[in-house]
Amino acid sequence: MRRFLAIVNSHDLAELDTVVAEDVTESGPVVVDAPTGGLAAFRTGWTQMLTAFPDLCVDVDSLLAEDDQVAATVTLTATNTGYYRRGFATGKSGTWRGFVLARVTDGRIAELDIQTDRLAILQQLGIVGGDDELAAARQAS
Repeated sequence: MRRFLAIVNSHDLAELDTVVAEDVTESGPVVVDAPTGGLAAFRTGWTQMLTAFPDLCVDVDSLLAEDDQVAATVTLTATNTGYYRRGFATGKSGTWRGFVLARVTDGRIAELDIQTDRLAILQQLGIVGGDDELAAARQAS
């Protein structure tokens, strides 16, 4: 898990195959619109994420491993300078939390579930309104 996150933070995805299985499955892809199923799709999703957020940094807050399972809570920070979630670059920065759960087989990630606080980053980027703005819109309808 640490090596996987180091590769993500390096922004050089060439070494993904050293830590991710060829037939990796994802329950929660890093980018909702990304293809899923296998290493090539996995790489595409991360390429989309790094294109949208070229300065992305994922910090591990906590890590727990037992048997073939690894769980981590993470904090992501980045600036949106590329296409993300059906929208163009906002130029805004954000910080959001996430949870990563992986099953490791033969030293590689075979299953991965990434859940992040997408609402928080969409609000920080101005793609959706803040809590008060959303509540006001709901009350007005």
